[in-house]
Amino acid sequence: MELIIDFDNINDPGKKEWLLHTLKLMGIGFHAIEKPQTAEQYNEDLEAGNAEIERGDFTTAENLKSEASKW
Repeated sequence: MELIIDFDNINDPGKKEWLLHTLKLMGIGFHAIEKPQTAEQYNEDLEAGNAEIERGDFTTAENLKSEASKW
């Protein structure tokens, strides 16, 4: 049986990370075929990242280390 997931159409980076982590955790093998990112997509990603930072939606390195130590 083959499951095809159009990874490029998952816009939420958290969902992509969760999906990959879950597949690995469950021992489900997968092949990733990545399409090159266009300049337009790259610029959109930069703008989205800047907007997150401006909203204060980020984690500092110190907070990340603290959180990771609890894992």
